[in-house]
Amino acid sequence: MVPKKKIRLTMKRLTFIIAGFMLSLTSFAQGDYGATPEDSVKCIEHLIYKDYMGNDEKLALKLWRVAYNVCPKSQKTLYINGVKLYENLAKDAKDEATKQLYLDTMFSIYDRRIEMFGQKCFVLGYKGQSMLVHRTDQKEETFAILNESVDGCGNQSQAGTVVALMFATINMEKEGKKTAEEVVEIYEKLAAICAANADGKYADKYAEALEKITNVTGPYLTCETLVPMAEKNFEAHKEDVDWLRRTVKLLKIKKCYEADVFSQVAEAYFKLEPSSEGAEGMGKLFLGKKDYDKAIEFFKKALDMAETDEDRAQYSLSVAEAYLYAKSYSSAKSYALKAAGYKSGWGEPYMVIGDAYMYSASSCDDGKLGKYGAYWAAVDKYSKAKSMDSSVADEANKKIARASATYPVTKDVFFYSVKDGDSYTCDCWIGETTTVRTKQ
Repeated sequence: MVPKKKIRLTMKRLTFIIAGFMLSLTSFAQGDYGATPEDSVKCIEHLIYKDYMGNDEKLALKLWRVAYNVCPKSQKTLYINGVKLYENLAKDAKDEATKQLYLDTMFSIYDRRIEMFGQKCFVLGYKGQSMLVHRTDQKEETFAILNESVDGCGNQSQAGTVVALMFATINMEKEGKKTAEEVVEIYEKLAAICAANADGKYADKYAEALEKITNVTGPYLTCETLVPMAEKNFEAHKEDVDWLRRTVKLLKIKKCYEADVFSQVAEAYFKLEPSSEGAEGMGKLFLGKKDYDKAIEFFKKALDMAETDEDRAQYSLSVAEAYLYAKSYSSAKSYALKAAGYKSGWGEPYMVIGDAYMYSASSCDDGKLGKYGAYWAAVDKYSKAKSMDSSVADEANKKIARASATYPVTKDVFFYSVKDGDSYTCDCWIGETTTVRTKQ
C-alpha cells in the first residue's frame, strides 16, 4: 500500500502539472498528448504511473494502460516502462498460458514504439534480445529480427544486439538451419562492428561483446572454416587493418600456419601496422617454413614492441621455441627463463627447457654418464612444469616416460661409483645438478 503522505504529494504535484499544462496547451505538439484537449488532460493525469512503478505495480499498470491508449506519442519512456511492466507480469504469472499472453503484449509494445517513434533497427535489437530469452521456441523469427536490426543499424548496432545475434545464429546452426561457414560469416560481420567501435564512447562494452562472441563461436572457428573464409575475403580486405588484425589473430589461435593465406594475411598486416602481434604473425610464418633465423628475428621484434608482461611472456617463449628448433639449446633455455620471469605459475617455459636438455643428450655424451645426466635434468624440468601448471601435466608425463626409457641400469651407474638417488652434476652446457635415476 502506498503511504497516504506520498499520495497527497503526488496529487499535489499532479495539480501543478495539469495547471501548467492547461496554461501552455498550445505549446505541445499537435496530437502528441492526445487528440483533444480533454485527452491531453487525461494523458497527463495518467503519466504519473511512473511514480508507482516498483512499489505498486498494479496501480502503475492501470494508469499506464490509459496513457498508452490515449497518448501513444507522448513519451518513448511509455514503451520502455511498458515492456518492464509486462515482463514483470510474465515473470509472476501463475500459468504458462497467462505468461505467454503477457509476453505477446510485451512484444507488441516494441512494434508500436517503432510505429510511433521510428528507430526501427534500434528497437528491433531490443526486441530480438528479449525474444532470445523469452521465446526460445522461435529461433528463426528471433534470428530474423536480430539480423534485420544489425543490417539496418550497421556499426551503430548495440553491443547487446551483436551478442544476441551471435547466439541466435548458433541456435540456428544447431537446428540444422545454418552451416558452420554461415556462423563464421556472421561472426566476421559482428566482429567488424565491434572493431568499428573499439575507440568510441562504449569501447568497453564492444570489447566485452567481442570476447563473448569469440568464445561462443570458438568451436566453429577451425582451420577448415577459417582458411576458406580468409582466402575468399583477402583481396577485398587486404588494406583493412582491422580485418587483417582479426584474421591473423584467429588463424594464429587455431594454428593454421601451414595455409598459404596465413602468410598473405600476416605480411599484409605487418606492412600496414608493424605491431607486436603482426611481428609474431610473421615469426610464426617463418617458423612454419623452417626459416628459424627469420622467425627469431620477428619474434624478437614482437618482444621489443610488447606492452604487457603477458605478451612479453608469450613472445619470449616463441623466441625460445624457435631457438629450440634451430638446435641453439643454450639460447632456448635463456629465453624460456625470460618467459617464466614474466608470467608466474606457467609450465610451458620449463617444458621447453626440458626439451632442450633431452634433445642435447647426444652432444652431452662424454662416454660416461653425460647423456644420462641430460635426461635426468630434462625430467627435473618436466616435473617442475607439471607441478606448477596442470595444463601441461599430460604432455609432461609423456615426455617423462620417454626420458625414463633411456635411463641406465643399476650396474651401469655402479661402475662410476654412484647409485640411484645420488647427486650428479651435468658437465656439458646444461651446468645443473640433478639426481641419478636408474631403470627399476
